Amino acid sequence: MKILNYMLKTKKHVTSRELELKLKLRQPEVSLAMKNLCNRGWVAYKKAKKAGKGRPTHLYFLKVTRDDIIDELKREVEEEITQLKKRMEKIEKMLEG
Repeated sequence: MKILNYMLKTKKHVTSRELELKLKLRQPEVSLAMKNLCNRGWVAYKKAKKAGKGRPTHLYFLKVTRDDIIDELKREVEEEITQLKKRMEKIEKMLEG
């Protein structure tokens, strides 16, 4: 959530290195978080050439709005609540008799 919050506030392309430095995160943490955000369809990236030799860097950017993210998270929480209620109903029926 730190990364998502940072990207929502800065509203610009960010690199993994920038996220590591600004948010005091380790590279594996950033990589895993960015993979998850990309898989959710919230973030995308484009390759940027580096000056000199070495691997190209990825410039990450948001594909959706803050409201889209909030709406999706609300739906997920509501679904989770629905599932928990169903489990509770099953438990109550089991204990009835």
